[in-house]
Amino acid sequence: MQVVDVTRIRSRFSLAGHPQVVEMLCPHCLKEATFAIKGWSEHAGQLAVSETPCPRCNIGVMFLNLLDAPGEPTLYTHPDPVGRTSMEGAEYLRTLSGSLGRTYESALKHYNHGDWGTTALTVRHLLEGLATRLLTDTHHDASLATQLETLPQGVNLSAPLEDIADFLAPNGILGRQFYDETSIDQNTAQQLLELAEQLVAYLVVLPGTMAELKSRIATAPVPMRRGMTAA
Repeated sequence: MQVVDVTRIRSRFSLAGHPQVVEMLCPHCLKEATFAIKGWSEHAGQLAVSETPCPRCNIGVMFLNLLDAPGEPTLYTHPDPVGRTSMEGAEYLRTLSGSLGRTYESALKHYNHGDWGTTALTVRHLLEGLATRLLTDTHHDASLATQLETLPQGVNLSAPLEDIADFLAPNGILGRQFYDETSIDQNTAQQLLELAEQLVAYLVVLPGTMAELKSRIATAPVPMRRGMTAA
């Protein structure tokens, strides 16, 4: 099941009622569609279910609303969309720049719609905008390659490691607790685990996945441009 972002819920049957209008990508045709949900069937006061056809492809999409969870009910859809979903941590990009966040979402939408050329152009705009923003809006006229080469000069890429080192120093917020494990509570243990995961992602996962991607790019067949013929 796929969680539906609460911002996609346009209206409800009542102030705290079940969703009535949901705007999202159809998991079948991957087109942006407005789902008008006619009614819900509740089960044991814990789950509400409704099935509504996509107005574009007319294939049914199941909506599930969990009612027994704390806070606002969580809305799910089934089946999961076959396209790409937003990357983990995309909220940090939106915080850095609302326009960059929208450009990323646009690239994702074009990809899921099978519009490969527009996807590539939008990704280029995203990279150019990101490099320019991180370089404090300088180097506007430089090429994308030049901007990326300049990026380490304008951004302290070692800052995350320096922050972690400060946290884990003998007198650091977390480091000093290593000497008395009885003082470590659940919250501290969770923070340490998250810190370790981020460190692994930064030092191991990112270089590993970049090496794999570089290898695939280097060995991929080069597509012929229009007007060219095979020798």
